Amino acid sequence: MDSWQKWRIVCLSILSFEDVEDVYTTGCLITGFLLFGVGDYLAYREIRKTSAAVLAIVRLPGMYDGICRAINTQTEILRELNRRLDVILTHDRRQVAVPGLRGEMG
Repeated sequence: MDSWQKWRIVCLSILSFEDVEDVYTTGCLITGFLLFGVGDYLAYREIRKTSAAVLAIVRLPGMYDGICRAINTQTEILRELNRRLDVILTHDRRQVAVPGLRGEMG
């Protein structure tokens, strides 16, 4: 018996394989476990995506209120700036209307 034959017998005897069918059966079992693992990972990833989408829908009213408050704040700031600009422009118009500041034509 050559060394390769000895090694094969020792290796297979540890796993108690008797013939080729047992090797194929074990290979199918290992492949099945790997496929179940991959399938479980894909299902976990899909569930995580779905839960993130549901959580976003749950948070939507709060985000809507926050956006409305931000828009209202910006509108109030713009109104105040517009009021200040009107005061400045009115003040400038009064200065132009004062006689003596500009030479009269004619």
